Amino acid sequence: PDGYAIMQGQTFDTAKSPKTAAAYPSGKLPDLRGQIIKGAPDGRALLSLEADGIKSHTHTATASNTDLGTKTSAAFDYGTKTTSNTDLGTKATTAFDYGTKTTNSTGAHVHTYTTDHTGNTIRGPSGGETTSGPANTSSAGAHTVAIGSHTHNVVLGAHAHTVAIGAHTHTIVMGSHGHTITVAAAGNAENTVKNIAFNYIVRLA
Repeated sequence: PDGYAIMQGQTFDTAKSPKTAAAYPSGKLPDLRGQIIKGAPDGRALLSLEADGIKSHTHTATASNTDLGTKTSAAFDYGTKTTSNTDLGTKATTAFDYGTKTTNSTGAHVHTYTTDHTGNTIRGPSGGETTSGPANTSSAGAHTVAIGSHTHNVVLGAHAHTVAIGAHTHTIVMGSHGHTITVAAAGNAENTVKNIAFNYIVRLA
């Protein structure tokens, strides 16, 4: 009807409609097509637009329980690796009594001894061995050697070890299990439809 306008976001003549301009100083009417009117909540500007939305909420979801069995990783050749170089120093073996050992009786041989000026002391060719008695020679026979309890010192020194790893795979048992899935919350503080905020008015009598 005359004197009315459908609110479709169009402009109007503020000079001809000063009272309407007091409500809409921009000279443009709000577009109410597809909108509802909502009482303006605290903190929200008049004529501000609010889009569609669903109130924030959560969902609980559980994945089905499935036995994934045993899986094998892909084969990979790790080649040959060398350990770090470490000086292990000098180590002593444990003490062990090797008892008395006897050499075999093969290999006939002769030792020649000479008598020095004392007449009794016999010296070997090297001058180191001594015995008592007249000069003699020894023939084939066995020697008995008492070894007894003793240890050995082994110098290990700085060294490294080389380890061939080679191509191989790993087997992983997954087994039967389930997963709990939480869907992240999304949405507005309340359920809404597209709307523009207006003040409700009432005639004061």
